[in-house]
Amino acid sequence: MRISSFLLLSSTLLFNAACVSPTPPASVETKSPPVIKEDFSKILEVSFRGQLTLGDGKAYFQACGDGKELPVEVDTGLKNIYEQISATKFTPMYVEFVGEITFPKIKDTQSDALMRIDRVHHMALAKTSLQCAKPTTNFLFKAKGEEPYWRLTLNENKLIFATKGSNRVLELQNANFETTQINRIKTTNKKGERLSLIILPGHCYNLNMQEYWGYITEVDSISGKFSGCGEPGWPATDFNFSGYYLNTTPDKTINLTLNENYSVVYKEKTGTEVINKTGFWKSNSPERVVVMLTRQGKQNIREEVIFERSGLTLNAATLNKDNIVFDIPESEGLFNKMNHKEISEKNTVNRIDREFPAEQIVPGLQLDRSVQQAVNQYFKMHRTDPKNTKFSSVNYDLNGDGIKDAIVFLDWCSKSGCEMLIFEGKDGGYRFASRVSQVKAPIVISHNQHYLWQSLLIEKNKQWLMLDFDGISYPGDSNKLQPVNQQDHATGVVLFGQGTPFNWFPITIR
Repeated sequence: MRISSFLLLSSTLLFNAACVSPTPPASVETKSPPVIKEDFSKILEVSFRGQLTLGDGKAYFQACGDGKELPVEVDTGLKNIYEQISATKFTPMYVEFVGEITFPKIKDTQSDALMRIDRVHHMALAKTSLQCAKPTTNFLFKAKGEEPYWRLTLNENKLIFATKGSNRVLELQNANFETTQINRIKTTNKKGERLSLIILPGHCYNLNMQEYWGYITEVDSISGKFSGCGEPGWPATDFNFSGYYLNTTPDKTINLTLNENYSVVYKEKTGTEVINKTGFWKSNSPERVVVMLTRQGKQNIREEVIFERSGLTLNAATLNKDNIVFDIPESEGLFNKMNHKEISEKNTVNRIDREFPAEQIVPGLQLDRSVQQAVNQYFKMHRTDPKNTKFSSVNYDLNGDGIKDAIVFLDWCSKSGCEMLIFEGKDGGYRFASRVSQVKAPIVISHNQHYLWQSLLIEKNKQWLMLDFDGISYPGDSNKLQPVNQQDHATGVVLFGQGTPFNWFPITIR
């Protein structure tokens, strides 16, 4: 009985074990990254000027220097100003205003973008106005009146007031002008002559001249009281971003052009494949610019990239495509500012046979004023204050044209190296060509040649890297470059052969 009971129990356990399926391993779920939705950016107080036409509830704007017409959102205020000046529809008007370029409505497949006009500063018949030839950045505020005649120009530290009988210049202490507020300015000249100025945002017409101004101006001076119309100037920062920018990786080259009329050209080249996009840019901050890409070939697109500026570089981390945010690879988000357009592809096959007798080229002990002028102009052109920055330089013909170029170190140095600028030598001066970060001296000239420019060998982390000219510049960042065998590429020419310079010269010309 005990044996049979044991057998029965054993067989039952075996049967149950055979019927129970083994537990399957837990499946590993792969989660997709969350979809991030985000509205496109809004920018306030951006200045525009160009030609405006309006009629039948529709309006179109064409910026100075741009052949494209953009549809304009029409409101009652804009319509009233236009109709006060012109009795006929679609009469061309010269206009200055603050507003914003935005993406067109999704259903609108005809327009590249839409223009919003927030506040008109000036409008006049195009045929009676200086239009786009009129200077707008050399003053804070201008005003005038006709009965009696008077004129006024306001700068940061000077006020010029003219009537038929006199012309006065009064000094100011850093005058401020707020475009959306009432401005009250008082000043006295050396003779004790006082002048009070009140600027009020408001509608001001001169219908005899068929003009509109966005500000009412009142002057109380020793010559009497005057009233008239006025307009603000453009802040100098509006064009800080315009120019040519380049991003290069081993697989891809991206050229980004920001034009002064706020248009954008984007060219991406991977091997033989080329992608061309166009759009617009906008900014009301010297540290931030928004690039809107609105067209790829014949197709309308809605892509936005927000760049942060540091010196002469733009850097972006994300792309907003149709209100969905995507990450931009770090290597494709950094753009360096250049000073000329891309060189034609046909030049890639050209080469100059050169000889390189061994020589050590070191900075001179005396200030090179022509290089100082080039470096000074470089900072001035890009409105970057060099403050107490100093430089050191050597000269060598990098592109074989028979004119020596300037290779400049700034004293922005760390353990990783110094900031390097390269200026192409031209008859009568220099032209900026490249900026490369974290470069250690010495620099060795390579036998390799790209677009007629010799490659440069630099040492980093006990390895040698080669900087190749890409038709526009040398790479701005050496972090992505592959190590090379220095002996396979080096000539006997060494720049900054004594290492990091010990003689530095001021950038500011005194």
